[in-house]
Amino acid sequence: MFKKLSLFALFSALVCSMALMPLRATLSRAADPTPTAAAFTPLPEPTEAPVDEAALAQIDLRALPILPDFSANDAFLRSIYAEGKRRGLNASAFSKVGDCMTASPNFLTPFGRGAYTLGEYTSLQAVIARFSAPVRDSYNSFTNPSLAAASGFNAASVLDATWSDPALCGFDESPLACEYRHTQPAFALILFGTNDLKSLTPAQFSYYLRRVLVETVNRGIIPLLSTFPNQPGFVEQSIFYNRIVASAAADYNLPLINLWRAFEPLPFQGIDPNEPTHMTKPENGDVASFVPEALQAGHNLHNLLTLQALEALIALLE
Repeated sequence: MFKKLSLFALFSALVCSMALMPLRATLSRAADPTPTAAAFTPLPEPTEAPVDEAALAQIDLRALPILPDFSANDAFLRSIYAEGKRRGLNASAFSKVGDCMTASPNFLTPFGRGAYTLGEYTSLQAVIARFSAPVRDSYNSFTNPSLAAASGFNAASVLDATWSDPALCGFDESPLACEYRHTQPAFALILFGTNDLKSLTPAQFSYYLRRVLVETVNRGIIPLLSTFPNQPGFVEQSIFYNRIVASAAADYNLPLINLWRAFEPLPFQGIDPNEPTHMTKPENGDVASFVPEALQAGHNLHNLLTLQALEALIALLE
C-alpha cells in the first residue's frame, strides 16, 4: 500500500508548480473497466499498484486521435448519462477539474460572458448557449469558479478534504465531491499531469487519477479527460505521464482529448516559455478567438477542442 504522503509544498493560489499532496488516502479493490452497456454499473474503486511500464511504452500518443471517437464507447456513455438523469443532474452543466491550466480564467470563461469570436466554427454557438445556463449563484458552467480546480492541485489533492473551501464544503468533503455537490453537473472536464509529474510517482498518479475518474462516473457524471502539454525540461516525464492518462481513459472506456498531440506543432508547443505551467495566448490576449492565427496559441486551441468535444458528446447523447 502507499504510505500517507507528506505535503509537497504549502498551498499557493498563485504558484501552479507547488503541487498539493494528499493527507489521507483510501485504498480499495481493483477496477473492472468494462461495465455492461445495458444498464449503468458502478465502477469498483481502483487499487494501488506499480504501473506496467512495458505496456505504457506501447502507447503511441501521436497515433491517438486529437478528438475522442465517441462512437467507440457510446453505450457506456449513454448509461452514465442515464444514471445522471436519474439522479437529477443538470444536463446543461459541466464542472472543471484540474490544476492552474483548468482553473485559469483563460479556460472557457469568456464564452460564458458572450465575449468570443467563432470564425468558421459557428456550429459551436449551440453548445455555448446550452452551457451558458445558470448553474450556481450567478455563474454558468463557463464562468463558475470550480471548487475542484486550483493552482497547485494534482490528482491527489483534489480528493483531499484538506484543500476544500471551508466556507462551502463539509468538514471531511473533498474539493471534487464539494464541486459536484454544488454544481450537479452531467459532465466533467478533467486535466491533470503538469503538477503530478513533479509531485507524484507514476503509480501514485495512476491510482489517484483513476480514483477521480471512478468517483466521477459513479456519480453519473461523464468525464471528458485530456492529456496535458509537454512541460519544458520534463519532456520524457510528460510523455510517460500522458501515457498513464491515455491508459486510464482506455481502461475505463472514457473519452480523451489528446491535447499533447494537438499542441505539438504550436509555437513553444503551446506553453508560455516565461511561465511554463501556463499556456500561450495571442498578443492581444483574446483567448476566445478561433480565427486561424489565434489558434496558434495554446489557450485558444484548448478552448476550441474542448467545445468541439462537448458538441460531439451532446450530439451522441441526444
